[in-house]
Amino acid sequence: MRKVNAADKELHFEGQEVELGTTLELSGTKAGEIEQTEILSNGKYTVIATFPSINTNVCDLQILRLSEISKEFPMFNYYSFSQDLPFALNEYVTNHPTGNITMYSDHKDRVMAKQLGLLLHEWKLLGRAMFVLDPENKVIYKQINSDIKQQVDFDKFVAKLKELSV
Repeated sequence: MRKVNAADKELHFEGQEVELGTTLELSGTKAGEIEQTEILSNGKYTVIATFPSINTNVCDLQILRLSEISKEFPMFNYYSFSQDLPFALNEYVTNHPTGNITMYSDHKDRVMAKQLGLLLHEWKLLGRAMFVLDPENKVIYKQINSDIKQQVDFDKFVAKLKELSV
């Protein structure tokens, strides 16, 4: 199993890490809803953010920063995925700025966790990562944190968005 750190603890990802060029089938349960649905790209580039739990500072800051970025680059779709229940995500959306991000729970079937290879075996939560998909949902950028308690590299991520915006 692939290893990842959580501060001083070693955890393991289940499955294989998604490869660049892999086409994903996006689905999840939207914040505040019950049914899992297919998510369409509508011919646009798509940003995917994954994180362990919205109730932590690092995850909160990841979404708050992505919220700002989503306003700066509105031509992309923005989706986040976690194992949080849809009701917890809805509470977050109600009380925090989320910009153009649509938040989804992957708790039901863990479809995204399996496709991305980001399910933490010991905790059954998603690892922290950022992805960009082309309009056909092929992975063209990935950034998977080796320590889930550390923030993603937003400078690198924004550079990719700028590259795609020209």
